[in-house]
Amino acid sequence: MDDRLAAELDVFSRPDEQYVRDVYRFALRRDPDEEALERALAKLGEGTLSRATLLAELTGTAEHGRIRLLDDAIAAAFAARALGVRQRRLTGPAWVDERIVEIPWVLSRLGTGAVLEVGYAFAEPAYLAALIRAQVERLVGVDLAEREAPGVEGTRADVRALPFEEGAFDQVLLVSTLEHVGADNSVYGVADDNPGGAAEALAELRRVLRRGGRLLLTVPTGEPGDHGWFRQDDPAGWNRLFARAGFFVEEQEIYELTGGGWHANPAFRADGVRYGERGPAASAVLCLELSPRRLRRLVTPSGLTAVARRRLGPKTARFRG
Repeated sequence: MDDRLAAELDVFSRPDEQYVRDVYRFALRRDPDEEALERALAKLGEGTLSRATLLAELTGTAEHGRIRLLDDAIAAAFAARALGVRQRRLTGPAWVDERIVEIPWVLSRLGTGAVLEVGYAFAEPAYLAALIRAQVERLVGVDLAEREAPGVEGTRADVRALPFEEGAFDQVLLVSTLEHVGADNSVYGVADDNPGGAAEALAELRRVLRRGGRLLLTVPTGEPGDHGWFRQDDPAGWNRLFARAGFFVEEQEIYELTGGGWHANPAFRADGVRYGERGPAASAVLCLELSPRRLRRLVTPSGLTAVARRRLGPKTARFRG
């Protein structure tokens, strides 16, 4: 039997319900909700929808478009990581959220040692799956909630009181997480309300980072404000927080959402840049790499050279998100 005939027979060898579930997981990487499942089954049963058309409809949705954009961004980040290239000046379309720049920015800087991912229970599935596929030496996830994630050592704990020894991790990752620490997180099903939470979290993360370790994080930036379930600050405010916690900014980029999409903006001005007013979520994000040895970096020639190389050196590249 030739392969095309075998493929045709294979597509129709599954009952309608199994096919619908399979194609949803293939195209949208999730199961269909009950209403969508019933509607598809009814149309397939009456002959007003074919299996090929169902697939075409799902791959033509904005939901699939976002999945494709993230796939492209993650693939480029992995390629950059393999070459030792730190992605910069990323771009993305205006209709998609900030994950399109945050995720590849962090992944291209991902190391190979022991990694702590803070906030993994509510992390973007594509991002968490990418961390698992990266096969780092040890991947630990910490959150106030729990999540089953094969390949991740899940730990239910407060980031301000971690059950790890000093210097346990080579890298700590926080993608759009720090701004929620100490805020009203009832939207996520967890209770937490401590205005000083971010500073306490940074102190604890500094403790569990090994000597020479790195903290990679992203936070929403723009006009300062308390939104209840998270807090936004301008770049200067965030940097003051990091400095007070004993971190040195090795590298940072500001990405802003405009009518032309996401782009890096070194001349960013925070006035009037408010969360949710330009797109589905943040209107700008700050992406940073921090080191815990702030004073040494400031006063030694080797430290200054390392910083200059990271900020200006040849191992940077422009990638389209």
